[in-house]
Amino acid sequence: MFLLLILIGLAGSGGAAAQPGTCAPDPALQQEIRNAATRQPTNPTAFDENVGPFLALRQHHPDDLFVHERYQDAVQQFGIEGHLRMLTQEYQALAIAHPSDLRYRYLGARALIGRSTPAALQELNQLIGENPEFAPAHQSLAEIYASEIFRDEAKAAAEKQEFLTLCPGSELASLPRPLPEPSPLLDQAERLLDQGSDPNPVLGMVLQGLQSDEWRLQRIRPFDWYSTSYKREAQQALQSRYWQAWSIQVRCYRRANQLEKAVGLLRSMEQRAAVLNNSDPMYWDASAALARLYAEANQQELAAQKLDFMRQFLSSHPDNRRARQLEELQKVIANPAGPGMS
Repeated sequence: MFLLLILIGLAGSGGAAAQPGTCAPDPALQQEIRNAATRQPTNPTAFDENVGPFLALRQHHPDDLFVHERYQDAVQQFGIEGHLRMLTQEYQALAIAHPSDLRYRYLGARALIGRSTPAALQELNQLIGENPEFAPAHQSLAEIYASEIFRDEAKAAAEKQEFLTLCPGSELASLPRPLPEPSPLLDQAERLLDQGSDPNPVLGMVLQGLQSDEWRLQRIRPFDWYSTSYKREAQQALQSRYWQAWSIQVRCYRRANQLEKAVGLLRSMEQRAAVLNNSDPMYWDASAALARLYAEANQQELAAQKLDFMRQFLSSHPDNRRARQLEELQKVIANPAGPGMS
């Protein structure tokens, strides 16, 4: 569950064009921010656990601009669509509640960055047009204009110069911030199973790996930092990981002598494969997974049928990597007692 949103009452500050304390927090607060950030997340999908230190910091320092920024950054880092939508709504409400406070107008715009970045750009540019010495807005604009999707080198240089003039020695962040790597757990689970490990913990690793990879995709899809093609590639990569995960699960069920579960999952995989178009990249992954599983069960005719599908796909979509994969799979199927068969 998303943490309950807390609207923080602040007295209006008048929104002067130049405000003190907009370049960096004082040293004591800076240390508190560092302390909140030092805890390394053990589970990147545990939103409340990972954002909690920054929410607590905001509750202790409800007036501080930098604390609000770090809280926003944490939600952006660990949140998915629902969290991001609620963040935007929260800061829009705070801006409305404090119409004379320049900080909340800025934070309302900043909450849009990455999800509705064009709207954020419009609001930030309007803000500095009226308040040219408000350094945080120049900082955010410089970071946006330096990003790949919204790149404008001239504007990025101009905003960076404005920011550094107001805040000498300060640094800019690179946007978007790095994504987590795909989870290694599926590959680790597959290796452990090949080595004869107990299938029960392997099944747990598979589920945890899928959860992490699904969360990673949700860190991509809501953001306008990423192109449509990049999002499509990420979606296809996750679909491929699902075929890998299902294959491991079938092998685990067989190893644990849970044959009914193995047959049921294999039947479900066949049904999913049947609706794929033979030009879909997932058609290859599905055929490869099923071919190996049928060969492992000594169902050579069904395995050979899937190999034929793969050859037809390869003839229409030449690919050296897939050609090598087909060659290796043919060797494995021709020698069902060899490595990797269970």
